Amino acid sequence: MTAAPYQQAISRRGFLRAASGFLAHATVIGFDFPQWQTAGVPQHVPVPPSLMLHSPDAQTEFLPQLLEQLNEAGFTAVTYRGWQQMVRENRVPAKPIILSIDDISMARQACSAFSTFVQMKEWIQAAGMTAVFGVITEPVINGVSQREQDEARWDVVRGWLDEGFELATHTSYHSNFNAVDSGPRPDFTAVDYEAEIMRSAHLIETKLAERGLDYPVKSLIMPYGSGYSYKLTPSQVHTGIVQACHQTNIEFVVGIAQGRTPLSIYSLLDTQALAYVGRVPPAYVVDWDGRSSPYADLTLSWLLSWYENNCRFRVNPAMLHAI
Repeated sequence: MTAAPYQQAISRRGFLRAASGFLAHATVIGFDFPQWQTAGVPQHVPVPPSLMLHSPDAQTEFLPQLLEQLNEAGFTAVTYRGWQQMVRENRVPAKPIILSIDDISMARQACSAFSTFVQMKEWIQAAGMTAVFGVITEPVINGVSQREQDEARWDVVRGWLDEGFELATHTSYHSNFNAVDSGPRPDFTAVDYEAEIMRSAHLIETKLAERGLDYPVKSLIMPYGSGYSYKLTPSQVHTGIVQACHQTNIEFVVGIAQGRTPLSIYSLLDTQALAYVGRVPPAYVVDWDGRSSPYADLTLSWLLSWYENNCRFRVNPAMLHAI
């Protein structure tokens, strides 16, 4: 690929087609990357395996064991915003993985499991890893949104960011954004998207700014894995979500289905692009008494399969640094 002026932004449809190799000659704006305008630079970057966790996964016979297995398998934990920055700086670890934990909240009358999230954070940190916490900023209890915040909890999570963890918005109210066909809900308007996405990201940024930290929220973790029309043609992130995210600092939309194939290098270098990435939940087994529990060995197997399916797209850091 020869050097060319970057004049045209990648379209949303073009971005989603990147994993199939359609962006070999795409041009982008918003990022100065002349070092990438060299023949032989990989066109795609594999999406790191991403594990979706919740407070019930904070079991001593599961999470510490899985973290140990991930370390033994050579994985390096990164966050969404951290991984993107590593790609832009040509320093992606050989075997990255993303751990994301949903449903934490600093609302005063919500998140009775806050101490459980603290325990998960401590286990992850003790394993030398990091994670992304998805914050529900105004959870709904008995039909009423809980807007009053617990400032002490914000003090706690503010310290986590200094330790390399990431806060993402998990929306304001944790609504399901999908209709039954996986397309956007017909009753959702621009006002709903603004309330769920823009207001939640703004609240997180405001609370951290009050604590002396300029922290743009880069990731949106979708409740129920909704927000992506994967059954429709063309498959895509709902337009209302894209428009709302463009009014914020959000660059990642995190779902469940799809979003596991390699991304165009240009979509990750372009600060104007919006990337969609998927996740896998833990593997669960049913005990003799009918209770289901997360199972570390099979979860590790799923994550290894994700990695192996994408490893042929691995970028050689030595080649990039030699440019």
